[in-house]
Amino acid sequence: MADEHEDTDVFEITDFTTASNWERFTARLEEVIHEWKLANLSVASPLQKGEIANGKWEEKIEDAMFADFQCNIIHHRLCQEGESSSACETDLEGEKEKEKAAELQDQEDLLPTAMQDLLSMDNDFPPRAHCLSRWYGIREFLVLSTAHDSEAVLSESRCNLLLSSACIALSNTNCQLPMFVQVHQKWRKLYMGVCEGAGVRTDFQMVHLKKTPHSCQHLSALLDLFKGKIASSVARIPPVKIAVRFTYVLQDWNQTTWPQAPPDLDGDFGDIVGCSDYSSLPFGACEDPITEIHLSTTWPSLSEDVVVDNDVYTDLDPLQAPQWSVRVRMNDEPQCLLSEYLFSFAKACRRKETTDELLESFEMQRDDETDMSQALQKLTNADISAVSLPRLSKAMKKARTRIKRHVASGEAPLSADVLSELIDYLFPDALDSAYMEKALPQGAEEATDNENKDEKEYVKEIFKSFKSAPLSSLTFKLATCFCHVNHSYGSLRALAHLWQELTFEVRYRWEHGYLIPDVEKGAPNLAHCLLHQKLQMLNCCIARKRNGGADLKSSSTVSISSVDNSSSRTSLNTSTLYSSALKSSTAAAVQPDKPAAADRKGPTDHERSHDLDVSADHEGYMSDGDDEFFECAEALSDSGSAEETVCKVTSDEKTLEEMEITAEDSSQMSVYDRTGVQSESKMDGACLSREDSVYKDSIGEQPEGRLKECGDLKLLNTDEPLYIPITQEPAPLTEDMLEEQADALTRLGTTAEGAHLRARMQSTCLHADMQAFKAANPGCVLEDFVRWYSPRDYCAEEGKLSNRMQLHGNLWQEVWQMSKPIPVRRQKRLFDDTNEAEKVLHFFESLKPAQVALHLMPVIIHAALLRISQLEESAAPAMQASIENISKRAAALTRRPTIDIQKYEETIYSINKIETSIARAQALKERFLGQSKDKRGKERELEKFVSSLLELPEVIVTGAAKSLTGTVVHRMFAKAQRQATGEEIVDDDPHPNSASSFPHPAAREYILRTVVSRPAPYSRPTPQKMYCVLLNEDFRLAGAFSQDTLFQ
Repeated sequence: MADEHEDTDVFEITDFTTASNWERFTARLEEVIHEWKLANLSVASPLQKGEIANGKWEEKIEDAMFADFQCNIIHHRLCQEGESSSACETDLEGEKEKEKAAELQDQEDLLPTAMQDLLSMDNDFPPRAHCLSRWYGIREFLVLSTAHDSEAVLSESRCNLLLSSACIALSNTNCQLPMFVQVHQKWRKLYMGVCEGAGVRTDFQMVHLKKTPHSCQHLSALLDLFKGKIASSVARIPPVKIAVRFTYVLQDWNQTTWPQAPPDLDGDFGDIVGCSDYSSLPFGACEDPITEIHLSTTWPSLSEDVVVDNDVYTDLDPLQAPQWSVRVRMNDEPQCLLSEYLFSFAKACRRKETTDELLESFEMQRDDETDMSQALQKLTNADISAVSLPRLSKAMKKARTRIKRHVASGEAPLSADVLSELIDYLFPDALDSAYMEKALPQGAEEATDNENKDEKEYVKEIFKSFKSAPLSSLTFKLATCFCHVNHSYGSLRALAHLWQELTFEVRYRWEHGYLIPDVEKGAPNLAHCLLHQKLQMLNCCIARKRNGGADLKSSSTVSISSVDNSSSRTSLNTSTLYSSALKSSTAAAVQPDKPAAADRKGPTDHERSHDLDVSADHEGYMSDGDDEFFECAEALSDSGSAEETVCKVTSDEKTLEEMEITAEDSSQMSVYDRTGVQSESKMDGACLSREDSVYKDSIGEQPEGRLKECGDLKLLNTDEPLYIPITQEPAPLTEDMLEEQADALTRLGTTAEGAHLRARMQSTCLHADMQAFKAANPGCVLEDFVRWYSPRDYCAEEGKLSNRMQLHGNLWQEVWQMSKPIPVRRQKRLFDDTNEAEKVLHFFESLKPAQVALHLMPVIIHAALLRISQLEESAAPAMQASIENISKRAAALTRRPTIDIQKYEETIYSINKIETSIARAQALKERFLGQSKDKRGKERELEKFVSSLLELPEVIVTGAAKSLTGTVVHRMFAKAQRQATGEEIVDDDPHPNSASSFPHPAAREYILRTVVSRPAPYSRPTPQKMYCVLLNEDFRLAGAFSQDTLFQ
């Protein structure tokens, strides 16, 4: 039994040397203070005026655990002017540490920096700062706060425990920074703190109530409370210095106009806000972007002996305040029309439905007026020149009857009236037969931009780099129409309806030979978006069809010089970018050196084609039905020669089979044209003509297809003048066609056989030009052709071709031997307008509505930024720089090979910010400039003031109530106050009495400070400060009360 009793007796030893949770927490605070090098800090220089509000603040955070209670230690610090961020993080070591140790003894009698900041009056009421810095005016401090809201410090004992840990840590490390403990929920911003100095200590205390006590309603009561708190044995407390700020809030904007003009209910857009026509996008806010205007009247330095403020009387008249400042409270996310339209359009781009799926609820029936007796005539495609064409207006009127279709079931997304209005806007030549004549004859983008720049000064150079469409083009108008229809007339179903009608319209124009309006002439410009290029291609096809299928470098009615070649040259040069990767694998003999203008012999290509009328050469050309040759109705001068030529074309079938290349395998790459400029040629269904492998020039043949003499050049063998032939224009191409053909050439590989085949595929245009040259110059040789076509490849001094032209297997020699003298009127067409037009129409008809919207997205962004540029002057100067940056980013985005809708949405977000900023600027100008009655040119002062309001959190009104700005602000408050009280508003009396000019202050702020010896008369004088703010439903007192800890 005794043994059992001994076993149950356990001797426990408590080790009191083990650190407790409280001690570990205090040690962690000291560790963080040393890590941040906050111990033994020297006294900083006094704060400059406005430094707290305008300076840069930095924040560092560390964790600390008190048992299972997690805290955050946060260091807030104002970086001094000229101090780098790295200097903010770490102090200088070495000599600086020694200097601190040497100066420490001298600074023992100085108050800590935080206590000196309490007395500074240069940073009272900062507009933007941490709440503790605003209430106490300190520049650097530490905060202990809970990591989670659920662990808030709610009890007084826990708060005192944390404060005691802070006091010990600050004392042990000789850190003179104030440390605060955040108590209760974070939204209350309630702090208790302490600051330890050399023989002094400051306690930071705070009171936060929902209702203002009756005893604290005025300055006199607050003075009594402050003096009672710092009660001292001193017989008389020094006068208290006071700073006062009253803030008045203006919320009633009944005297101002609505941001948007009221909708015209009788107009085309009905009750749709912000729209007047389809030519531009709406802009601006639908609601007031300005919610409140705050006027703060400040008395920065008053003595308690000279001011009275109690229940009965007050000296604090806002009109007599020496300082006025204004701040504006903005609507964070006002409803803006342009952004709303753009976001809606971007959302439509993500849809996947086809046109048939969207329009399946109803079907449209065509007119029953189609004359089926003309079906065979349509199939054979008879010569339209033999039929008397109706007037354009009559034909377009007949085309308009197609719109009046009968809806079999369901309801159409677009009503007949709206649809007719849209089609009339997109195709104005239907209503005005002379519209095409009034349009620009040359639709190059440069000409359009120059005209718009003359008419509208806001067009910037940056917009020329956008890969979109000209401003007055059909594509640009279609983009704005799509944006309006998508937002206001039924989203994607309405877009599908409009796009279907547009495809019907362009097909009708192609079938009947009517040009598409507002689409520039010439080859597709690769600087524009793909959709616009397709419309240009379709217009090229229509123009060739109207011209009887001729694609010569001349016209039957106008001279060659009138043809627009500039855009064609531009697009051809641009297209070489797609094939630059293949140049290394192409035989060098395919392309001659690019001659310089100064080195050329004979006239340039433009000179060769100047002032020529070749109507006799192709007046009787057949229509598209003959897809092989251009037949001429004019009697041949030598029928035998012509017959002989036709026989030679079909003489050698074996050579034909070796050279034949199908349309599917054909591609286009660049060859040097007559001017030495790279141009693009397209294989149209076949490659080289079928000819004998060896052809001997016949001097006896009659020349055909001559354009004019090539300067003073003579044929080498016959000494006859060398004539420039009439040649075919290269086939126009869009960027997707170039990509496809470049891919086809790439797939041929890098072998010698593939390179040779690729070079022959690129020689179609070269072959046609050689045939035309031989027909125009009987008895010519290859050297004659090179002298005209590529002068640099002929050595005039030696009288022979260049070395590379003489290489064995040179393609130019092979093509020259296989070329027969065939004039251009009997050559195979390089451009099949019928086939290309059907490809374009198929491309349009196969697009989903969302895909159409995606193709138009670059144009929409262009239109949006153009709309912003019209109002750019209304934005703040800082925002104007943002507009330029966004425009540059958007221009680069439009030039990407693929359209990334996510990137465009990011651009739309940036546009939204700019639109909001401009809407705010317009609202402020309406309120301030509209209230000004001064006609002496002082509006610049108000404009500068409005710009400052958009950039700064608070703007000082220079001259307070006596200035022009102060008068305008006073008038605004006086009108609102009179309207609230029902009094008559008199504009000619801007200075009524102060009682009726302003409402009751929404906020009253008081700062009381003094220096008193506490706690004993012989104690060291220490600073005392109390901040008080009185709101409608909030009352806060924040006091900093210091005392001497050595002489108590």
